[in-house]
Amino acid sequence: MKWLNRAAAAANRVLLLLAGLMALLIFFYGLYVLCDIFYINRTAFSSHDLLQYRPTVSETETEEKPLGFEALREINPDTVGWLEIFGTHINYPVMQGADDLEYLNKDIYGNNTLSGSIYLAAENSSDFSDWYNLIYGHHMDNGAMFGDIDKFLDQDYFDAHNKGILQTPDGTYDITVFACVSTDSYEGLIYSLSVDASERYPVLMEYIREHAGAIASEIPESEAGLLGMSTCTDAVTNGRIVLFASVSKREGAAEQSGAEDKETAASGNTKKDNKAEPAAIRRTAHGHKTETGHWPLLNLLAVLLTGGVLLPVGGLRRKYRQLPYAKRKASELESNPDADREILKALRRFVRMQGIGIAAEVLLLAAAVIVFLRTEDLTKHMTVSDNYTGWMILIAAAALLADFICFRYRGRRPES
Repeated sequence: MKWLNRAAAAANRVLLLLAGLMALLIFFYGLYVLCDIFYINRTAFSSHDLLQYRPTVSETETEEKPLGFEALREINPDTVGWLEIFGTHINYPVMQGADDLEYLNKDIYGNNTLSGSIYLAAENSSDFSDWYNLIYGHHMDNGAMFGDIDKFLDQDYFDAHNKGILQTPDGTYDITVFACVSTDSYEGLIYSLSVDASERYPVLMEYIREHAGAIASEIPESEAGLLGMSTCTDAVTNGRIVLFASVSKREGAAEQSGAEDKETAASGNTKKDNKAEPAAIRRTAHGHKTETGHWPLLNLLAVLLTGGVLLPVGGLRRKYRQLPYAKRKASELESNPDADREILKALRRFVRMQGIGIAAEVLLLAAAVIVFLRTEDLTKHMTVSDNYTGWMILIAAAALLADFICFRYRGRRPES
């Protein structure tokens, strides 16, 4: 029977080792997820470094701006414009790749990122001379990229944010958003860009009127074509939300060089433009909010795992009966002057570690429950993860580590 006991002990040590390795794996994976989420959210917004490349808007600007499309194209020759919707986070350079997948997960610097870029459909002319131009962008939960587009389904928000600007090397265009449509990726009227697009204008406009979630009371004429801005939605499989805007070119509004800006400032020419630009908003990531309409499954599983560590189903008695047993044995050894003092020290240490472990696991479970209840709503649509998933996984991993460290007796066993 000795060999059976040795085999069982060896198997137990292997299981403990695997549990420890699994806890470490979960911990480091959670750390990776946190870093990846931080990187994606940080790079999804137009940073100060990128905004300094934004071309001059009009000849009345006196601020020194030596950078523009020439500098942008030195970074990436695929840059074809700059798009901004006033009062929103949409303020980005517009790229155009060889196909519509090139900039799906690549930024202007050529780095791979899940937030991708804002990009013009490959079928469109790079100078925006087509009758219908379609621009794509990811929907980010924190509002970056085209993450604000779903807000346009609210009529009040729509009415307050319907103006914008599109800048190209060939000129500047004022854009007026006139409709926000919920559709899907298979809608040919919206996503089929063909040479006869202008002939489909009446049919497309009728579709927009019938399916618009929000629409302007008067649809302005598109002097320089129609602009569509498309993003995905997680509420429906293959769901899309598209903003439609009319486009009109500013007369004589082309990009100026930094030297021209300096000359304007030096000459004291500060005449006012009738179309004053709104003040720049602060573009700060707000993180995941429950009103984005979903809750993540991984977060719920992390809470259940954390609770299962503290109160293991089927193993509750086995886990917590060690504490009174260790206390009783320690008391017996203290009253016996001939008892092994090393075993007594080990038992006392084990009792202290169990107390610490219980306190740590209770606090970690409380933290997991509080974070989940404050950030998620189970009545919403289910997704896999969100911006808090990394934290939830780290909490569960910490609970596993606490259990592994504090609830395993490592001294010599006392004789019964």
